[in-house]
Amino acid sequence: MRTSQSRIHGWSGRLTKVAVGAATLTAGLIALGGSAGATGAPGVTSNSITVGTISTQTGPISSNFSSLIYGERAYFDYINAQGGVNGRKIDYKYALDDGGNPSQFNQLASTLINQDHVFAVTGVGTAFFTPNLFVESKTPTYGYNVTNNWDKVSNLFAAGGSVQYLPGGTPPVGYLVSKVHAKKIALVAYGIAASAAACESDASGLTKAGYTVAYSDYKIAYPGTTVATDVQRMKAAGADFVVSCMDVQGNVTMGRAIQQYGLKATQLWLNGNDQKTLEQNQSLMQGVYFDTFHVPFLASTSDYPGLKLYLTQMKKYEPKYATDEVAIQGWESAALFVQGVKMAGKNLTQANVVQQTNTLTAFTAGGLTTPVNWKDAGHAGHAPPYCSAFIVVKGIKYLPTLNTTKNGRVPLLREHGRQGPAAQDAARRDTHRERQVTAGRGRR
Repeated sequence: MRTSQSRIHGWSGRLTKVAVGAATLTAGLIALGGSAGATGAPGVTSNSITVGTISTQTGPISSNFSSLIYGERAYFDYINAQGGVNGRKIDYKYALDDGGNPSQFNQLASTLINQDHVFAVTGVGTAFFTPNLFVESKTPTYGYNVTNNWDKVSNLFAAGGSVQYLPGGTPPVGYLVSKVHAKKIALVAYGIAASAAACESDASGLTKAGYTVAYSDYKIAYPGTTVATDVQRMKAAGADFVVSCMDVQGNVTMGRAIQQYGLKATQLWLNGNDQKTLEQNQSLMQGVYFDTFHVPFLASTSDYPGLKLYLTQMKKYEPKYATDEVAIQGWESAALFVQGVKMAGKNLTQANVVQQTNTLTAFTAGGLTTPVNWKDAGHAGHAPPYCSAFIVVKGIKYLPTLNTTKNGRVPLLREHGRQGPAAQDAARRDTHRERQVTAGRGRR
């Protein structure tokens, strides 16, 4: 899956999250014109703002989504420790679990909005997101987009941007192929759109750019238990570079088969770069590359204050998830919500939070992630820059690579699209606004 900033911000950004086997994601696109903000302020008191979340915390695919809430909660704890925003603390009252069940998700959505009367749904992390009720109620909604149905609606804010612009993720793949001097590429994905679409787009873009795609399979059955057959075929085709759009289970199975059959190939996984996975599969993951859409966790915190803030607060409030690639999207979602509340000022309505958020042209969660232009391309279309940073597995660490300068520092995400002076000015303005929030300024 990818967003307007490439595949996923966001990061990893670029995770490919899928549902079990034959699950069908049916939510339709809602016209932009039908998403005007609400006028009320449910869940708001003189000193608090009540919010809630829905994510898959249990069940066979929970590992793909369960850590989102911890990044979100850590950010709210951090903001509340400063007194909240504009004199109100965030009451993170509801963290609901859909169990990986689509009907349960819809029931919980109704509960949050119609019974609990939350002001915003600040963290959605599920393979079964359906936007209908969120759009109809005009509730500010934030989260992790794996279903490609967050776009064209002004009150839905997916981490990294609500548009999945697949071609934006192809240039870094070509860049890595060239850097490792690979000649023949193989791409594999599950037979589900959320997985296959990214690899299909890559194959098309790479072929047009003159690269050789020697093997592809976009119909692998979840959870990838048959991928060993694909590895044998990759070897027969002479592939020396493998792009996987599967989830971590499929990737680990593929890595084991690559070792078993002696395939000499560089691997780029779109999913699996979390510390626990590496500790459990260290021998299989050596040399595997990942493309992230935030400042790498092991980058210099003296160079990136946004990273320093994130790691400091996560280690304080949710240390188990400090380097989790889904948790960081929860942090980003919470930061965007707080930014909108701050900008809404005394006119704290759902409509005004949505309106103010959609004036941001380069939101970076405090200098932590790829900039998102919510005003011009957050909900529809796409706009550069498309930025990312590679990391590679060495030992038990994910180390920044191919991005380092001569002095060993990591630049703020490698650009795949140019950013002109006007966009740079916008980034500075939005970052200044974000710093005002995180510094606790302007409180009553």
